[in-house]
Amino acid sequence: MSALKTNLFLFFRLLRTLTIRRLWNSLGIRVWRFMKTGEVRTMPESLSVEPASVCNLRCPECKLGNGGLTRPANMMTAETFVNALEPLSRWLVCCQFYLQGEPTMSSQLCQMIEQAHRKRIFTMTSTNGQTLTPELCRSLVQSGLDQIIVSVDGTTQEVYNQYRVGGSLQKAIDAIRNLTAARNELQKRNPAIVVQFIVFRHNEHQIADIKRLAKEWGADKVVLKSAQIENLDNAAQLLPQNQRYSRYKKDADDNYFIPKRFPINCFRLRQTMVVDSSGNVLPCCYDKNGQYAIENVNEQSSADIWKSQKFNFFRQAIWRGKMPPDICRNCIG
Repeated sequence: MSALKTNLFLFFRLLRTLTIRRLWNSLGIRVWRFMKTGEVRTMPESLSVEPASVCNLRCPECKLGNGGLTRPANMMTAETFVNALEPLSRWLVCCQFYLQGEPTMSSQLCQMIEQAHRKRIFTMTSTNGQTLTPELCRSLVQSGLDQIIVSVDGTTQEVYNQYRVGGSLQKAIDAIRNLTAARNELQKRNPAIVVQFIVFRHNEHQIADIKRLAKEWGADKVVLKSAQIENLDNAAQLLPQNQRYSRYKKDADDNYFIPKRFPINCFRLRQTMVVDSSGNVLPCCYDKNGQYAIENVNEQSSADIWKSQKFNFFRQAIWRGKMPPDICRNCIG
């Protein structure tokens, strides 16, 4: 598929999820964003779950890859996923199956995707492609998965391995080919295959190459993503020279920062519920270590957690500028 056809395909896959309840809720989220209220009166339209908090690579700017993740390394159980999904499913438009770990390392991934798909929820996941065997690709296609992002941050092994430490470029290429072969074999158009290229200084010269090669490999679309830098002291060596692909700016003292104003009216806090592999509800995906975890879906209904006093207190603190935590300072939302 061309990029245009891919966008249309995804649009219609998303459109099929809408019910009157979901549409009304999504509109309400956007209207209430402009209201000066400290409480959320709508339900989330998106659920982000973490199938696995383990990974097979050591990406240096990833908290898990560089050893900075202090949460337990485990796999989300089927029960935890059901506890997260069921109370919210009437309102959900999208379910994302990724957070910190490599989702395809979970043996429950396809089963969880299928559960969400049966409820007419748009499903997507993201992977480094190292474990996408032909058998797993067939299972992903059969699960009803709508979109899969395959990270390929270099078009030669030498460049690719500078960020995807311990990874094989050939395995990532084979993953894309296995997915296209599975779609053809099963006579399906899903999932849309999106190659994600995180732009660093060491790989920005390969942008034209990835756009050409991804099409040859069988991908439907290429997305260029700006890099998130954990330690901004290293930013000068990591960020691309072309400012178009960087989310950071320099101040007068040559320090890097993301331009934003505080307090912020964060849309993520109204739109998406984030659940880690242990079932803890995090305020957003930038709370990678669960420092501000709200409650656990195995102990309380996810719908109740969403509108709980504790969650609303957190939102109020952000929106009124009483507590701009570190997780907000590296966020482009």
